[in-house]
Amino acid sequence: MTPESLIASAAINIGLAFIILCLFSVFRKQHSNANIYYPRRLSLHHPISFDRSFTLRRFLPSVDWIRDAVRVSEDEILCTCGLDALVVMRFFKLGIKFFVMCSAVGLMILLPLNCSNSYGSSSTSRSMDSLTISNIPEGSNKLWIHFASLCFISFFGIYMLHKEYKIVLGKRVQQLRNMRHQPSQRTVLVRQVSLCDEHKTFSCNVDHFFSRYHPNAYHSFQILYGGNLIEELPVAFVTFRSRWEAALVSQTQQHPNPLMWITQMAPEPRDVLWKNLSIPYKHLVLYRTGVYTAEVLFTIFFAIPVTAVQGIAQFEKLKTWFPPAMAVQLM
Repeated sequence: MTPESLIASAAINIGLAFIILCLFSVFRKQHSNANIYYPRRLSLHHPISFDRSFTLRRFLPSVDWIRDAVRVSEDEILCTCGLDALVVMRFFKLGIKFFVMCSAVGLMILLPLNCSNSYGSSSTSRSMDSLTISNIPEGSNKLWIHFASLCFISFFGIYMLHKEYKIVLGKRVQQLRNMRHQPSQRTVLVRQVSLCDEHKTFSCNVDHFFSRYHPNAYHSFQILYGGNLIEELPVAFVTFRSRWEAALVSQTQQHPNPLMWITQMAPEPRDVLWKNLSIPYKHLVLYRTGVYTAEVLFTIFFAIPVTAVQGIAQFEKLKTWFPPAMAVQLM
């Protein structure tokens, strides 16, 4: 790779990242996109203010959201978004720390080491190979420095992962201790409840079913109703006497028909989208299948634009397709 190709590749990737950030900043200001950018706040009926006037400021990117996002503390993330969001943010920070360490080792140790040799540098005066390990001759003792650096980076990454896991585990244990007395921690979500033949209601059958098969663990239940608050849905929240008993029920099959009396641990109340609980279970299976298929196709076809960008990043091709790029040679 030549220096021009490296600069062109960096410029393309940085430019695409800048464009995406600008689009994100503009789209989040539009009222029509509220369901995409503020789903939790809308589900909790929190007020969201938008500038509905047709002004230039509404369509210009801003950086205020970056400042606000950086200033948010972990306690605020944990209280407003939950532990899962906090874990994602901490692993983003972990990736940044690991990248900084790798960059420091590469720029301060490996790069000067590779440039200190003249092996193979006569092949091309414009090549970047003089900055890589290929510039060190075979059998040189300097290769041990590369090996030691690799071992250091590997053990540093393992140490950071171990440290992060202990922190996340401690927060999870603390969260369970704080929520151990809340009914949601020992509640199971039951779908596909069968209709009681005698009373023609779902609620009656829920009470009979769990009183019969889990008499010592069963505590109470709450059937869900439709939008008119009259029609019962075949969905119920069933509370047990302990978290262990609820976990046992949620992980075992309750009926010979695997599509009846489907159980899972109930989500936290703030994570429940009530209108989605009325979706039939067979439709949920189709939705999951569609999402998994879309993920696989996206992963496969994502290689096409990546390959195209990398091909364009080759400076010789870029000069043909985009002549102003020849200005890089003047730098």
